[in-house]
Amino acid sequence: MSMYDRILQIISEVIGHMQDGDTLTGMQLKEFENRGFTVAEISTALSWIAERIELSVTEKTEHALRSEFSHRILNETERALFSSDAWGRLLHFREIGLLRAEHVELLIERAIMMNIGSIDNSTLTMLVVSLLFQDDDSKHSLHRMLLKGDEQIQ
Repeated sequence: MSMYDRILQIISEVIGHMQDGDTLTGMQLKEFENRGFTVAEISTALSWIAERIELSVTEKTEHALRSEFSHRILNETERALFSSDAWGRLLHFREIGLLRAEHVELLIERAIMMNIGSIDNSTLTMLVVSLLFQDDDSKHSLHRMLLKGDEQIQ
């Protein structure tokens, strides 16, 4: 599993806990470390979530509220792009709020423009990371958000 897969897994799990109404404790964060995630991966995921929470509080627009419940129906060409696992993972990311409808559109558009023959889970991870961590709304690039192995957020 790549570093990006691991960061997306942490983000996915934390968002799932938040949607269930759970608050994240230090003990739960320690559990990520016990499962083999690095402090840098955990910190990167939490930084990304914190930034998105900040943005969502200040930028809820009427369009965002309307598109929050829209579902994307793929045409034949688009359907052929995704493996069933990758499409299921993409839908999961959309369902938990990790991706917005606009992200799904951009992802499909990029895959077609890049002439990617088939999107499996690793290709999907690459595309999702490029969207999420290079987002124009982001204050950070992925490079700036990742810590070196010996750094910690205090």
